Amino acid sequence: MRRSLYLTVFVALSGIAGLFYYSHTRQATALVANHDLTVGTRIQDSDVAVRQVNLGSVGGNVLRSTDQAIGQIVSFPILEGQFVDAREVAPTKNATLVGSGLDIPPGYRIIGVPIAPAAAVGGVLKPGDRVDVMAIPNLSRQISPADQSAPAPALIGKNILVIGTRTEQGTDVAQADHGVNIGSKPASVLLAIPQAEETTYSAAIVAASFVLALSTD
Repeated sequence: MRRSLYLTVFVALSGIAGLFYYSHTRQATALVANHDLTVGTRIQDSDVAVRQVNLGSVGGNVLRSTDQAIGQIVSFPILEGQFVDAREVAPTKNATLVGSGLDIPPGYRIIGVPIAPAAAVGGVLKPGDRVDVMAIPNLSRQISPADQSAPAPALIGKNILVIGTRTEQGTDVAQADHGVNIGSKPASVLLAIPQAEETTYSAAIVAASFVLALSTD
């Protein structure tokens, strides 16, 4: 009688162990990045690959085939070898790619300007803020004692919408940091500007430093 009970328990435990092993060794397909994919990249066949992985190691949002990703736009940086998550891609390029969800008026463009926290209202900027943008020309030579004049800042934008803030690596600055990253590497602020002013901002990025003033109007 006792032997039969032991045998029954052994068979039951063996079955449970078998089911546990099967559930943790089942294979599934998952899409991974062949190389780093930056925000705004339109995914091509060479950018991704299908891998066989343990079913328990992938979440429910991981894409399973190349058809689900090819032609999509990367909306969050994806590192080489990382699973491609459905929440990291979008069908079109728009303001949601930068994570703010703000509406961009027709005829406007999103541009990133390099900025230091001290020159961006102490680093407290957040999506939805409005700023005045000043560009200060960078000196090509040291100011001599006889020439103490400093380059005058030029106001190149008023009441400009802040779309987001980024670290040097292009990742979104955590809201807990209240805006611009205060680390040793420079950060950038994403702004929505009129299309007609693209060349003004582009030239300033090359030749000037920026100061942003929070608009209270």
